[in-house]
Amino acid sequence: MSGYRTLHRINPEPQSKDPLFHVQFSPCRPAQNDASLRLLTTGASNKINIYSLRERKDTGENSLDATPLIVGCNECLVPSDFDIGTPSKCALGYGSLDVARNYCGADTLAGQEVVVASQLGGRVGVWIRLDRGKKDPDLAPSINTQDEMTYITPDVEFEVPSATGTTLAIRPPILANYYSKHEKDIIVAFGSADGSVILCRSGISAAKPGESATSSGVVGDSSSNTDDLTIKVKSGSTPGEVVATVGGGHSCVLSLVWHPTIPNMFAVGRKDGTIDIYSSTSSHDKDLSFRRMHRLTDASAPIRGLTFSQPSGALLFVGDDSGKLYSYDASVMSTSFNEHYDATKAAMCPIKLVAFALTAHKGWIMNLISFPDEKRVCSCGSDRSVKVWDCGTGLSSSMPVHSFDSVHSGWVWDVACGSVVGDSTRDVANSKKKLTLVSCGNDGVMQVFSCGD
Repeated sequence: MSGYRTLHRINPEPQSKDPLFHVQFSPCRPAQNDASLRLLTTGASNKINIYSLRERKDTGENSLDATPLIVGCNECLVPSDFDIGTPSKCALGYGSLDVARNYCGADTLAGQEVVVASQLGGRVGVWIRLDRGKKDPDLAPSINTQDEMTYITPDVEFEVPSATGTTLAIRPPILANYYSKHEKDIIVAFGSADGSVILCRSGISAAKPGESATSSGVVGDSSSNTDDLTIKVKSGSTPGEVVATVGGGHSCVLSLVWHPTIPNMFAVGRKDGTIDIYSSTSSHDKDLSFRRMHRLTDASAPIRGLTFSQPSGALLFVGDDSGKLYSYDASVMSTSFNEHYDATKAAMCPIKLVAFALTAHKGWIMNLISFPDEKRVCSCGSDRSVKVWDCGTGLSSSMPVHSFDSVHSGWVWDVACGSVVGDSTRDVANSKKKLTLVSCGNDGVMQVFSCGD
């Protein structure tokens, strides 16, 4: 029996059918000792819905519902001017979304959940989710409840006028040990139409080396019995302050990804088919400065899918509008950094094309996501399919490990990979169980899949 199967179909708003552009699993738990998954999705409705995916325990012979999952949604992140009773007039809603765990220690379950989303035109919202019972007097988001749904406005809001609003990425807080001691903010990178990448301060304090797990990584619960425990979250800097502008004067930025283990290194996919890799040349200085280390020119169509393999970043996967899927070997970079702890030197190491699939999709590749076992990568496309690929022989033979065909009635915009529903450890890299895959599309629905070996 195949380890790949469709588990559940989620239709958030059947009447509106607003397209869903992004879906992402949270690295934090929904509640203390809760093994369910926390899933965020956004689209044209101008709000971010938060779901919990739980394993159904009552699927025996007396159960009337054989669905293996229980899906709930009672929390929604919205802009500060959101009117619950008025339909959104925003043309695109939140066109980009990223979620990170604000922690840089060894505890896989510690840290605050940081959500950043941008609308078309560069209006950015930042939400910080803390444990219940732990508070920050500077954080006072507006919270409204209607029909059992809680609407939460941003803790921080700012604008990046030159950003397209369709591409952003949070610099990994887990690498804070290697960032400048002068930098105290979570940094967010935004793509722009003129080809530049704009790095901005969020106004939210980044976790620092040596800090204890003051927040347990639980959203909506607390591991502490102290009701008056206060966590200082705001950094005191100006939200949206630009700290660096990188790579202007080139083709429009369509995709953007930070390296998971090498600090201050990121890759950019452009409309003209080029991929640029940048690295900081001043990791210990007050002001960040970057230079381009590599330019990859094997593709000739726009690059919308771009991801490093997880967790080491040894491979870089690229998907273009012609349906081609490329794999680049970046392992020398990762090895160099692990040996010398010099990000600039590591970024200078060679990166080479090792495999590609000529007909991965019959249309645009909209996005890519690496599996945490570093053996597989998943692609989604305008041909309404979601495909899982072996990182070794699969690409060169153009034969996916598994293909979920016609899973949506329109384009499949995004796909996300999470840990096993029911696995409270979140140790996805070493888990022998099946992983959970979720796709979203133009039809406004999400499909949940189970992916085995």
